[in-house]
Amino acid sequence: MGDYNAIYEAGQSLVELFRREITPLPIDTPEKIGLCLPQEPEDFQLTVWLYNIEHYYDTGIHSGYVLDPANPNSERYVSMQLRCHALISAHSKAPIQTRLTDEYRILGRAMQIVWDTPAIPADKLTGSLANSGTPLQLQYLKLNNDELNKIWNTASKIIKPSFAVYLSSLSIESNRTRTVSSRVSSARVDFRQKQ
Repeated sequence: MGDYNAIYEAGQSLVELFRREITPLPIDTPEKIGLCLPQEPEDFQLTVWLYNIEHYYDTGIHSGYVLDPANPNSERYVSMQLRCHALISAHSKAPIQTRLTDEYRILGRAMQIVWDTPAIPADKLTGSLANSGTPLQLQYLKLNNDELNKIWNTASKIIKPSFAVYLSSLSIESNRTRTVSSRVSSARVDFRQKQ
């Protein structure tokens, strides 16, 4: 389970996956891939933006307390399970004549990486997510033109080639705990026959 940094760590884990797999072709250096708003790419050629985070139940445990594995004398409120929506966008620095070609190549390679990696293994995750032992699930998210327009949210900017993915199997551990009284370990019951 992750701590409060889990949202950032999920986005950064996806960035790290792209940095390992997409360089040196079609992007020459890993530093050109990063977490960023797609409208302000700066020097990035591939941006990852977590534009929506939702509470998502995927384990069947929705509320209540469970035994705290770190302390048998206390219970911890269940973790908040999340699903993040990430927009992946390509931004080429090539001349205008080859810019779209370059952006489509970058985006095609990023899509291939997501297709080939339906889950980022726990040992490749960053921060508290790496300690959880749970892989981060990746799944394509279908966006129509209206949704893309809402995401880009501006008439003055051109919508760049983009696709979206879900990041799931992500949770933030609760700090809410309570002490439990000692459990009944034995009991004695006497039965008497009624006369």
